[in-house]
Amino acid sequence: MFTPSTREAFDTELAGFATGKGSVKLPYGQPVPVDLLRQMIAFRVREHENDGVLWM
Repeated sequence: MFTPSTREAFDTELAGFATGKGSVKLPYGQPVPVDLLRQMIAFRVREHENDGVLWM
C-alpha cells in the first residue's frame, strides 16, 4: 500500500499493473519490479520527511 499521491506519481510506470487508490497488485508468476518498488518507497519517504505528508 502506498499513498494515493505516490501511486499517482508513478502512473506511467504502473500502466501494466492493476492499481487501486493507493495499492498496486503484483501478479503471480512475474518477476517483482524491485527497482520500481524501491523508487516508490524512496518517493514516499521523501514525501513524508520533506513535505509532511502523513498516511493519506
